[in-house]
Amino acid sequence: MIRLIAVIFVALTAVTAPASALDAGRLGAPVSGAARSTARSPTAPPARTADQVNRDAVAVIIGNRSYSHGLPEVRYAENDARAVRRLLIETLGYRDGNIIDLRNASQAEMLSVFGNAADHRGKLWAWVKPGVSDVFVYYSGHGVPGLRDRRGYLLPVDADPATPEINGVALDLLLANLAKLDARSTVVMVEACFSGNSAAGWLLRSASPVYVLTEAPPRPAGMSVITAAQGDQVASWDDPMRLGLFTRHMLDALLQGAADSGRGGNGDGTVTLGELETYLDDELTYSARRLHRRMQRASVLGDPKSVLVPVIHHPVAPPVAAAAPAWPPPLRTDPMTTSPTRDGKYPPLGPTLADAETFTRLHRDDLQEAIETFYARDGLVWDQRGNPPQVEFAERMAAIDDLQVVQVAGNTFDLAIRYRWIGGGVTDTAAAMMRIAVAPDALSVEKMWR
Repeated sequence: MIRLIAVIFVALTAVTAPASALDAGRLGAPVSGAARSTARSPTAPPARTADQVNRDAVAVIIGNRSYSHGLPEVRYAENDARAVRRLLIETLGYRDGNIIDLRNASQAEMLSVFGNAADHRGKLWAWVKPGVSDVFVYYSGHGVPGLRDRRGYLLPVDADPATPEINGVALDLLLANLAKLDARSTVVMVEACFSGNSAAGWLLRSASPVYVLTEAPPRPAGMSVITAAQGDQVASWDDPMRLGLFTRHMLDALLQGAADSGRGGNGDGTVTLGELETYLDDELTYSARRLHRRMQRASVLGDPKSVLVPVIHHPVAPPVAAAAPAWPPPLRTDPMTTSPTRDGKYPPLGPTLADAETFTRLHRDDLQEAIETFYARDGLVWDQRGNPPQVEFAERMAAIDDLQVVQVAGNTFDLAIRYRWIGGGVTDTAAAMMRIAVAPDALSVEKMWR
């Protein structure tokens, strides 16, 4: 049983079916040549794209912000819920009248929708057409661990966090009841911490301030799972965007199509689970470190070919008075040579690894200076030794022992580095990835990650 600490749990459930019967237009369906070319059964639901209304799809959205029993509020839960509603209607084709939308839901309200341990036939069951409906469930609010049974619980607003076994909604029960609906596909996203801690503070006053280990619920056959935080990580907020940090990046990836157009996407106009995983590894992890100086990395289980967004709708940008200067600037031809050059200290970056390796050799001193400058400003938090209160933090980068180019993209390239750091009277070694941006007159580090 996988053990989770301080997680945002996102489950993506797909109905198991032969490849020839998979609907490449529905969420959770793998894309394959066979699936596209094989004629569908006359009784099977027709394929759909995101610019069509998905008439039979049903969704449940819960945003629990305001809690009783003196619990801290989940500041952006209602914003999360509204944003996900927009994703469902504008991008995934859900009808407004087929969305069960709850705010500050009590235990009675949640169980009336999902059913309980004795009977799964709640309101959602009544709305679903077996084998026809796609189902999407989203929850933003508090989650807590059961101190007696170590299960993860969604916390209704009227629940006591000390006794979730009595007044909470068990995550494994929710997933088990959803598996009984016989939906065409099921997507479940639960943004909550199950450690007893939250972005707003501790929830379990009677427990010691340590992370409580919970066990992941059994995963029904065909279910894909995304865990948005690992180990002792805390689920963070994005205060500038007024959203949960994971939800913000999930929406960027799906609603804006950033997972398809970004570094890990193939630009085919759809978003797959594999593209989402790559995007979250890149953007969510970096944002948590940059905004909160903490680690938060998503873990994704499931078929990476599963389609989450069949057709991306890019928003139309408003007209602008004048176009911004192009970057990189246009190349010019030096009359003394046939090679294109660019005004400034540094030449344009070539498209291959060999080009970037040559650039690294020629400008190693400048690269090292840029890396050390970035590390002194934003990288020290990466490196520490010991445990509270005897923690030794890095104070500076002492030396870079090795640089290796691993990827080139436009005017940036990624370096794998090994280095030594000094802090608290000790020296230690570490490794990291650095993204280097090349401008005509400057080198800079865009981000650092592991």
